[in-house]
Amino acid sequence: MVSHSTIPLLIVPDTNVCVNGTTISQRAPYQIINAWKAGSIDFAFCEPMLEEIADVLFRPYFRDEVGWKELKIFEYVDQLREGSFIQPGTTPVMVSPDPDDNILFATALEAQADYIVSYDKKHVLKVGEYQGIKTIHPFDFVKDILQMNPLK
Repeated sequence: MVSHSTIPLLIVPDTNVCVNGTTISQRAPYQIINAWKAGSIDFAFCEPMLEEIADVLFRPYFRDEVGWKELKIFEYVDQLREGSFIQPGTTPVMVSPDPDDNILFATALEAQADYIVSYDKKHVLKVGEYQGIKTIHPFDFVKDILQMNPLK
């Protein structure tokens, strides 16, 4: 694990970002995953979040879309786990209209993250900011924070 003091930004990427980052080349989630791999940003997760990413990637639609075999999915999730800050995700938080999304906010709070990056306009992005942690759409994160030219 990398020390947070050496990384300018710590983000909690939603499942939709991690999954789309594997399937849609050159779009914002792909650029976010690549920025993480390059060490420009760091990620924070909790184990249930990583389990959800694996679960989604194992669904027939995504397995067919991504074309990854079981081993590749496990390697990707392990790569996320080993290169990220792992938090318990158990801090009681009641901020999202969808209780299932509160784990993002709990993890971000525990990790002292700068951003939660998500496509979820209805439940996550609607919050805007929680205890100094901003919610942001992947396109806006790439354009405004990473200052890259994202494709929609």
